[in-house]
Parts: sequence; structure tokens; C-alpha cells
Amino acid sequence: MIRIRRLAAAGGVAGLLAALGVPGGGAGRAVAAGPVAAFPIVAAQTAANGEMNYDGTIKGQLVITVPVGAAVQLTLTNKGTLPHSLQIIPYTNQMPAAAVPTPAFPGAQTKDPQAGITKGQTAVVQFTAGKAGRYLMICGFPGHALLGMYGIFEVSPSAATKPTLVIKK
Repeated sequence: MIRIRRLAAAGGVAGLLAALGVPGGGAGRAVAAGPVAAFPIVAAQTAANGEMNYDGTIKGQLVITVPVGAAVQLTLTNKGTLPHSLQIIPYTNQMPAAAVPTPAFPGAQTKDPQAGITKGQTAVVQFTAGKAGRYLMICGFPGHALLGMYGIFEVSPSAATKPTLVIKK
């Protein structure tokens, strides 16, 4: 197992958001007073799985863990030829055919996840991980999650949990 830790400086991200005039992360969403977890995610980083991958991983190999109450910032960049998106949804063994109507947390999706973003575009997703549990991070573009473009998003009940991104091979 390859272990990759990415930690964000709480003051730095909060300061950047404030400097940009984004109160609480934007769109009326309050950002928790707790830790900040920021992760870059690359859609179609490699040709694996027909470019339907996050950071070159498929079928839950990418696992992000954050503490409950964390302000989360996921920056999705699309390097592939197909549109891709990102949406956090409740965990299920049955992958949806496309984005679900409501993400697991308010704001936990790219804009219009069924349309996605195209090659070279970047989208920032900001939300508060308000409830402990296991969730899925899916590509909401029709058919992509069904074909394996999904990761695991875990919210630990312990506020002491360090934000991590782990790639399981």
C-alpha cells in the first residue's frame, strides 16, 4: 500500500478564503471552525480504465479520510479527453448510473456533476464534513462510476484524526 499524506494549513486556507472574500467557503455554506483538509484530485491522471480514474486509481483504491467537522476543499483537475466530475454521496454497494440529486453534504459536488468539466479545466469543491461515516466520491458523468471511477471518502468521528489521502494498490 502506498501511503500519501497531504495536510493543509488551517490558517492558510482560511486566510485565502477570507482574502478572496469567500465567507465560510462560499455559496452560503459555513466552514467548520475545526481543521481544514485540502486535496488536489486529478481526473484521468493516467490512461488506466479508459481514463476513468482519480489520481490513476479505480474502484475505491483512493481513500480520503478527514475528521468530523473538517472544512474540506477538493480541487478537481481534468487531464482526460472525456468530461469528469466529483460528487460525495452516501456509501452504497450499488453504484449510481450518474450523479445523484443531492450530495451527502451541502456543496459536496462540482457544478453540474452530470455534465462535468472538460480537459484542462479545474473545479473546486468546498464543504463541511458534518457527519461521521463512510461515503463514496464518484464521477457523476453518466456511466463513469459504474465503470469504476470512484473513491472512498471517510469521515472519522474523532476530531483528532489527521486528514489523509491513501492510495491502495
